[in-house]
Amino acid sequence: MGKLTDAEVKDLFAKIDADGDGEIRLRELRDYGQAHDGTLQGVKLADFVRGADSDGDRSITLAEFTSYFA
Repeated sequence: MGKLTDAEVKDLFAKIDADGDGEIRLRELRDYGQAHDGTLQGVKLADFVRGADSDGDRSITLAEFTSYFA
């Protein structure tokens, strides 16, 4: 998978962050995954959560999201 630009990362984050609170929760990822074959930019969602949720709070901040796709 290739790297995303900052603009692409922010756009994708906003699409997944359905309630606009600045964090992607597992529910939002599930909803996104159901609409996109269970993947995020070609990565399985379970793998994405394990790799991106650096503090283990079961939500993904924009900083964690950006770090994962950088």
